[in-house]
Amino acid sequence: MNRIIVTGDIFRVGANVKDINPQRVNIEWLFQLIRPSLQMIVGLPIQPLHYTGGQNCLATKVYRAHGLDRSFATWVSFYQRIPTARDLAMLEAEFCGALVIGFELPEFTRQAMDTLDIPYVDFTIHPVRFMDDLIFGVRSNIVGLAEALQEWVVSEDTIRIQAGLARATLVRLPPVQQCIGVENAALFCGQTTDDKVLIRNGRLMLAEDFLSQINEMCSRHERVFIKPHPYSPNNPVILTLTRLFPNTEVVDANFYHLLVQEGITHVYSITSSTSVEAAYFDKHGRHFASYPYVFTDFTASGGAYLTIDSEIYSPKFWAQIISLLNIPCSRLPLTAVNKVPSRIRRSLRSFWGADIFERS
Repeated sequence: MNRIIVTGDIFRVGANVKDINPQRVNIEWLFQLIRPSLQMIVGLPIQPLHYTGGQNCLATKVYRAHGLDRSFATWVSFYQRIPTARDLAMLEAEFCGALVIGFELPEFTRQAMDTLDIPYVDFTIHPVRFMDDLIFGVRSNIVGLAEALQEWVVSEDTIRIQAGLARATLVRLPPVQQCIGVENAALFCGQTTDDKVLIRNGRLMLAEDFLSQINEMCSRHERVFIKPHPYSPNNPVILTLTRLFPNTEVVDANFYHLLVQEGITHVYSITSSTSVEAAYFDKHGRHFASYPYVFTDFTASGGAYLTIDSEIYSPKFWAQIISLLNIPCSRLPLTAVNKVPSRIRRSLRSFWGADIFERS
């Protein structure tokens, strides 16, 4: 092992043609978050790997090898593609000898790492976002990682207890006016149109893929409240619902506030994390398509994510991982930083509606 590379989905292109490097900020965020701790315990160079746009950039070389331009449509087609022998050769040249630390690595890259036996640690933000701070999912091909990180594992019991605290806070708020007196209602939560969890078989799923399920939802419930994603208010699925079904109504109330309204019994989405969170508030969460990720408290392999708390910036956390790779530690990680609520949320400048728990 001769270096550490911090990267992410360098192949991604934004749906907006001007957004040619949408993952740079996420990669840089992770790099800055964990670099001090890594520098304390290892003497290896630590570097971020972004999309640069140059001819020697990995994403450029891979797309060019397939005779393709780098575009949003190309990214979608590549996200879950199985790497070819030529792809593997290019990725091996880039990552051989490195420990790769990623933020939401695409399946294309992760499969290549597994095939090439290049060690990686891949993070994603856990779908449960109502706790004191964001928690993470971590997956890896490093043997023994789940056992080494047991100190940081977040159990289902812990999530359920914090859900109770969240609900206790929310029931002290006045009811959402649109929900007063309503029974047998559903909540449908929208997503951004370029969300990676919508990718199936090389394309993004569309509204027309779910017309029968949408019709069943609207027929089953007297009222269907629609909560658009703030970054995609005119999502085609939202427009389909509001134009074709008269018992639908758009709401702008906070998502978590809506979850404690008694009249709402089900939370639907295509593949949104909101339908995962619903179960912790005694609602029936339903996905129209299968949710593509598995989170557990006992493994971090086979594509499943181990659920861990927010302390991925801790030297002790990284010392546990480094020890599995037989990389010499320069010194024992004695430094600790006290945990405070919403530290990671603030660093990401994203609250996903959980700021409702911090308001006076």
